[in-house]
Amino acid sequence: MERILSRTEMQAIDRKTIDEFGIPSHVLMEVAGARCADHIMREYPDQVQDGVVVLCGTGNNGGDGYVIARHLFAFCPEILIFSLGTGKMSEESRNNRLLCEKLDIPIFDINSQRDLRGSVLEAIGVIPVLIDAVFGIGFKGDLPPLIHNAFTAFSSMAEVVVAIDIPSGLDADNGNGECMKADLTLAIEELKYGHILQNGCLRCGKLLRIPIGIPEIYKEDTAAYIYNECILPERPANAHKGDFGRVYIFGGSPGYVGSVRLSARSALRSGAGLVHICSRKEVISFYTAACDEVMNFAIPETSKNMPCQKELKELLKRADAICIGSGMGLDEYALHLLSIILKYAECPCVIDADAITLLAQNRDLIPLLKLGNFVLTPHKAEFCRLAGISLQDLDADLIARLNEAQAAWGCAILLKGHSSLYADGDKTLVIRAGNDALATGGSGDLLAGIIASFAAQNLPLYQAVCSAALLMGSTAERLCRKQHSYSVLPGDIIEHLGDKDA
Repeated sequence: MERILSRTEMQAIDRKTIDEFGIPSHVLMEVAGARCADHIMREYPDQVQDGVVVLCGTGNNGGDGYVIARHLFAFCPEILIFSLGTGKMSEESRNNRLLCEKLDIPIFDINSQRDLRGSVLEAIGVIPVLIDAVFGIGFKGDLPPLIHNAFTAFSSMAEVVVAIDIPSGLDADNGNGECMKADLTLAIEELKYGHILQNGCLRCGKLLRIPIGIPEIYKEDTAAYIYNECILPERPANAHKGDFGRVYIFGGSPGYVGSVRLSARSALRSGAGLVHICSRKEVISFYTAACDEVMNFAIPETSKNMPCQKELKELLKRADAICIGSGMGLDEYALHLLSIILKYAECPCVIDADAITLLAQNRDLIPLLKLGNFVLTPHKAEFCRLAGISLQDLDADLIARLNEAQAAWGCAILLKGHSSLYADGDKTLVIRAGNDALATGGSGDLLAGIIASFAAQNLPLYQAVCSAALLMGSTAERLCRKQHSYSVLPGDIIEHLGDKDA
């Protein structure tokens, strides 16, 4: 797994490297700038020969930019530097600017709109490579108007944009903010949350990590990691169906029968030995022809046509994993069914869709989440309803809100999104997989089925959840290499879960 750091973690690691380990800050800057220049040369050798523009701020990110300009100058005589920002220049940035001046690299100071109009119109036409070294990971808030206008002007002329550490204007903790869209982002030492959350996943382009010599010992307490290895259950050649688990999928109600089919099919396609659809007696006939390999039965009921607790308790003992929520409805019947499963499920249990909404509407059930091996799989709107917060509050700090909720609810949570987030109290993981092909009704149902299948096959819950999300996302990406994303259906993804890459 790959580390991912918060702003505070990265700044603390930098400070320890300087104060405790003894590498001076100007040495770290020199290494960072030189290695960034090397990567830029390797990624864009032809464009660099045609000309480079470097935008430098007054802080240490600007200092990196001056170092990069100096190292590229040996290969690219057509290089210009534009100094942006009115803040006090850091000592390292000032010293590296002086070195660029000694090399007679042209430097233009932009302190006003007049400077911007004059410099841009008089000095440049097309920009083969534009390097953004204005703001680093310490930036928060909105871009100053002058910087915003400069970015608009310069980016309109750029063929390639390279961001140093993080695109300027992007918040390193949450990925919010306005910035230029980069083709390449060179992340200094480690990736940060903002690279892959919110706007970051859309604005950073290709991400490359640039090690600069910070000791590994200072990173041992990293709180979050990127989950990037799809671990699949083992399948011995002499195994039988009982070795791969029994999955019970509870859901479905009049008018909402398709979602449970998707969960059942995905559970089968991802290797579960036995899959059962457990639904209301009035809709169970709809599942008879849904999939030959799935067993279907009506939920046992009392004389009052409500789920029978006694019979369900015995039924649940046979399950190796449970999935509940898809199309189950929000009525008294569904609420009673959910409460029984929360009280008596002894195996891993995926709580999705309507089951999450029922928890939000009946908050007295939430303490039951601490009693079993549960994982909630909400999308953002469902999470906000359950947490009692606004979408704006969530977006302001996704990982903090996720960990707060996990501590309060006491169960594992997968917050679904373009980059999905997992937390269980012991670990926080980020899954970077998927695309807009998954923005279709039914994607969550098939994911819930895969999770339950992997859990039934004895993967630890965190691996079952994260590998399921990674498998589904990578399958969607693979399908979109052959067809347009709008034409990819959840059923297509299920049919191709087991495809091997060419």
